[in-house]
Amino acid sequence: MTCPFRVSFALSCAVWAAPAFAQTADTIITNAKIYTVEEGQPWAEAAAIIDGRFVKVGDADTVAPLTGPDTNLVDLGGRFAMPGMIDAHIHPLRSQLIENVDFSTSAAVPVTPEEFDAKIKAYAESVPDKPWIIGAAFSWGTFTDTPLNSAYLDAIVPDRPVVIEDETGHIAIANSKALQVAGVTNDTPDPVGGYFGRTEDGAINGLLYETAMQEVFKHSPNYTEDDLYQAATDVMPRLSSMGITGIKVAQGDANWVNGLKRMDDEGLLKMQVSMTPYEVDFYRLYSNEALFENPAQFETDHVRIDGVKLFADGVPFGRTMLIKETYPGTDYNGLPMTPPEKLRQKIVDYNARGIGVMVHSTGDRGTEIVLEGTKLSMQQNGVEKVRALRNHVAHNVIIDTADIDRMKYGNVVMEFSPSFWFPRPIIDAAEADLGPEMLQTVWRIGPILRSGVNVAIGSDWNQAQADPWTNLETLVTRRAPGDGPNGVLLGTDSHISLEQAIKAYTMGGAYAMFMEDEIGSIRPGKRANFIVLDRNLFDIPLNQIHGAVVNQTWFEGEMIYEGDVKVSF
Repeated sequence: MTCPFRVSFALSCAVWAAPAFAQTADTIITNAKIYTVEEGQPWAEAAAIIDGRFVKVGDADTVAPLTGPDTNLVDLGGRFAMPGMIDAHIHPLRSQLIENVDFSTSAAVPVTPEEFDAKIKAYAESVPDKPWIIGAAFSWGTFTDTPLNSAYLDAIVPDRPVVIEDETGHIAIANSKALQVAGVTNDTPDPVGGYFGRTEDGAINGLLYETAMQEVFKHSPNYTEDDLYQAATDVMPRLSSMGITGIKVAQGDANWVNGLKRMDDEGLLKMQVSMTPYEVDFYRLYSNEALFENPAQFETDHVRIDGVKLFADGVPFGRTMLIKETYPGTDYNGLPMTPPEKLRQKIVDYNARGIGVMVHSTGDRGTEIVLEGTKLSMQQNGVEKVRALRNHVAHNVIIDTADIDRMKYGNVVMEFSPSFWFPRPIIDAAEADLGPEMLQTVWRIGPILRSGVNVAIGSDWNQAQADPWTNLETLVTRRAPGDGPNGVLLGTDSHISLEQAIKAYTMGGAYAMFMEDEIGSIRPGKRANFIVLDRNLFDIPLNQIHGAVVNQTWFEGEMIYEGDVKVSF
């Protein structure tokens, strides 16, 4: 069935009646250790599935009467099963587009400047007729001794425009040819919400911070619907192999949605996808208004548009994150990407249309502006209408716990990105901007979650690794994967329990997608999206969670992946 846009999702658009028990199950999962993420029945050993939904969950005797001659009996041999993971902020299509169409090197495994140089050169030589070389990602953690500027790229590719993003996706480096094509000179003023990197004498050095990226990217060729269709076809099975069954894509346009719709119409999409397109494309500055005027024409049962993406600020690197305190040794608070009054009004206006917002906000001042906008929206549009829209704050690197009551009153979703919050080179780079004291306050999911605020987890891949098991472990330990109790701890009050982490990564994501009555836990009536692991997460040391292997992934009662090798990216 087709659901009305947005607000109706909060009420759940699923209409499903449990079949009479005389009906036999299509599939019965038995001899399992099933963690359901349901408070009233957290554990079960068997589950019956009819028409892609759970109809019975409990012990073997409870489920056995639904066995029929054609029932597929799946004996899991005592293995651990749980709901599929839901990534509430991810960029998988862009990640795959960069791999399929552009230059790609993983931000999860930073390379040295020399290795990066060789990779770009090899790629450029392999595509001699490509007019632009675009891609990702360089790592700030490795460019500590090598100057990163246009001259660095000019020495590799001097004759074609080159622009490469960093691991955050909010800073890029362009060669001289790209700056020339874009008309960027030493006299070009900084745009609103960003700035050009410059030398001490004011000359442009090729670094593009936040909206300055757009001044170059808008001249580059865009992706086609066929590009998007192929990217979706390639990437969704990869996500399934890591146990992900639902995602919230934090960008997009009509080509993106149509590529997914085409895939679903062909019966190939085995993933629940919500999309929150940019209001105006972050890279090429075209409007996505058509998506919000009539979203139903783009949607399917597995593809939904559930909001619009806006920006409050930038990132810690380059100090474009907007914070209440000043950065150490400065009188500077960061950079609003959208002027605060304008952002507050956008929230009011979109909410008035029944459209929720996802706002990129890494700093506590950015989040405060979103909460101010939500309060203003409730005053003008009605409290319950706005609460039902579940305005969504993405990333939350720095949080002010004094804002907790406003988060709860506005019913906002506070989403955290655990890919960043354990010690590694990118954290060393962040410390250079934040200082050691402020660094220990980052990603304070613990006090936020324990206060009863809605919390979801997003990997932010391709800016960081998508692997949910590394992310899950570091949510709990706040240490590097595999580290013991003597490992470096990042954020002493911010780790959470394994139960809390799993719930945030399943039901938290389902709530952010307006689908908590459909997915996110294992109980009768919900879609049968679940996974089987090679280990019981509750029976192993916490520092072994990152090694979990997904043996099976099931989507709506169909096993769509089976394997015995660790998949991680």
